[in-house]
Amino acid sequence: MNQRVQLQIALFALLLIADQLSKWWIEQQLPFFSYTIIEGYFNLIKTHNFGVAFSMFADWNSAWRTNTLLGVTIGIALVVGIWWWRERNRRGLEPWLLILILTGAVGNIWDRMQFGYVVDFIDWYMRIGGKEYHWPAFNIADACISVAVVLLLITSFKKG
Repeated sequence: MNQRVQLQIALFALLLIADQLSKWWIEQQLPFFSYTIIEGYFNLIKTHNFGVAFSMFADWNSAWRTNTLLGVTIGIALVVGIWWWRERNRRGLEPWLLILILTGAVGNIWDRMQFGYVVDFIDWYMRIGGKEYHWPAFNIADACISVAVVLLLITSFKKG
């Protein structure tokens, strides 16, 4: 295994550990935990996402929802894992971005298998004209996926 692949695997492990440790820490907090980091912009909160992005499908029947979401996310993780395996030695950002997506998928799959939900805790928001506008709470795994997908899209447009 070449050094490039070793570093990609190390990044996967490091981010997965950071994701799981941060979720473990937030789960140890009181049920309605909220802590302001930067007033008006950033809080840590304890929340459980029973759905997927933006809590889609959270209102589905519990057992059916959990099993369906697990199946879909495991399927996506397998496809991304195969894609990474084929691209792992390629120069450029693509293999690294695939590692980020894979890390995020595995981190959230682990939560769903362990708890039946995904632990979220990052709360970004802005106050404008006396109103607060919140981005849905997310976690390190979600951030890995989001950043990687956006960068993959940008780089694919540059290629074409």
